[in-house]
Amino acid sequence: MHVESHMWLRKHLKWILILAGCALVLSIGWYSRLVISGIRDNNRHINEMALQDRLDFFRRALRQYAESRKELPQSLAELRNSGLAHNLEDPITGKDDWQVVIGEDPKLLKGKRGIINIRSSSTAISSRGTPYNTW
Repeated sequence: MHVESHMWLRKHLKWILILAGCALVLSIGWYSRLVISGIRDNNRHINEMALQDRLDFFRRALRQYAESRKELPQSLAELRNSGLAHNLEDPITGKDDWQVVIGEDPKLLKGKRGIINIRSSSTAISSRGTPYNTW
């Protein structure tokens, strides 16, 4: 009986090794996919945190501008030229392409129009389930 099992093993060893190799390749592929997915999620999270920090920075600069000058800036360039803000890349788009919202903000200066908010220009959906340009 022992000789028969040894013969069977020798006869099928090639196929056993091929199947084991396929299983190994599939396992490595699956694991690589998980690792890459985790890296992408982490990068997304880092970019979203950077976006929120930059939006908060711009919004603080808008408030400071309004408080010190008693008016709202008319352009992003005007806000930057005041020294309160500077060129910052949108971490989602990779460009300095911010959207400015023009209007009247009664919390800042009633009756005065200018930039009341700054948003990302990206329409991609965030991890919050909302477009970045609505943050």
